[in-house]
Amino acid sequence: MEIPADGLSHTALYTAWVRHREAEHPSPLFTDPLATYLVAAAGDHPALQAFIAQMQDTSSGFPSYHVVRTRYFDDRIRYALDNGVRQVVTLAAGVDGRPARLPCPPATRWFELDLPAMTEFKTALVEQSGLTPACERIGVAADLTADWATPLRAAGFSPDEPTAWLIEGVLMYLTPQECDELLRASTELSAPGSHLLLEHLQVSMLGDQGTRVRGGLGKHGVTFRSARDDLADWLGAAGWRASVHAGVDPAIGHGRTVAPVPAAWLAAATRRR
Repeated sequence: MEIPADGLSHTALYTAWVRHREAEHPSPLFTDPLATYLVAAAGDHPALQAFIAQMQDTSSGFPSYHVVRTRYFDDRIRYALDNGVRQVVTLAAGVDGRPARLPCPPATRWFELDLPAMTEFKTALVEQSGLTPACERIGVAADLTADWATPLRAAGFSPDEPTAWLIEGVLMYLTPQECDELLRASTELSAPGSHLLLEHLQVSMLGDQGTRVRGGLGKHGVTFRSARDDLADWLGAAGWRASVHAGVDPAIGHGRTVAPVPAAWLAAATRRR
């Protein structure tokens, strides 16, 4: 299986590897059949193995954090679906397996945006896996630093319907201005009753605390470009009411202990009427 070659693609594949490994836990917080299929099909790829080794050397805290982050967003997507949302959009979707593993009510449509190479890879992966998505999955090739709203609308997205937005593992790789634009565009497309679920880096990761992580990622051409510690205010100014948790917060850990590095925020927000 030919995997995309850029560093950010490898971060997405690393996340899939962590999610696959979670199935081996005595009490897994989730299981991800698509991740397991991917690891079986492409897990021995030299570039991916090198990236996994680098990530493990950079910070032993990555797996525990990624597991808790995954469950956090799983729970909040399910909450949105249980409360009437039938339209989900994942920005920078990577190889996320949620459309194939989370229960979705009838008529749910799940749009997954990513760059053309990753979108093509993901579509082929889903088809080859033989897994049946729990809803209508729509892959959308788009660049989040350009006009992505137009191809999303062209794919059938309706801004008049409440949406659950998932922005996971992407904001820290954008500039502050690009993050502001992404939030603005998402907000403009959000009907009342929409949910916004996102992750962002804590500012400490741009200082001494994040030196080793930044160095490890930098070897693969991956750079942290932004971070912020005011997510509730940032989202509030755009018209969202947010609840924010640190990645290490026991309230979201389901009994797991999360290492202090990487340090990130997880937020769940609803659109003000």
